[in-house]
Amino acid sequence: MRPSHGFLPLTPYFTVADADALIRFCQIVFDAEILKDSRHDDGTVQHVRLQIKDSLIMLNQATEEFAATVSQMHLYVDDVEATYQLALAEGADSLMAPMIRPHGDRMAGFTDPTGNIWWVASAAE
Repeated sequence: MRPSHGFLPLTPYFTVADADALIRFCQIVFDAEILKDSRHDDGTVQHVRLQIKDSLIMLNQATEEFAATVSQMHLYVDDVEATYQLALAEGADSLMAPMIRPHGDRMAGFTDPTGNIWWVASAAE
């Protein structure tokens, strides 16, 4: 099995009520880069591919056929506190303030403006 160029064997796929809001959030908070942006005739997102660090996520706008769902993601970042604060400034709701967890990572959690849960972490020093 060989994935398409740039893909890992497993790629998260988000279906959200406001795809443009999730795109903006990921660009600002995670420095995501848009690799593909396909739109319906009405301008809504049909399919977007984002690169976050060396990983990819895909997303689309919810429709009658494909309802919005909530996903959870875990992402290693360079600075947990800075990422957490930036996420809150961009409309995220806090789930867990930055702290060192028993397994040894420094972690924080938040819900993005489209309802998805993000856990950000870095190795505790």
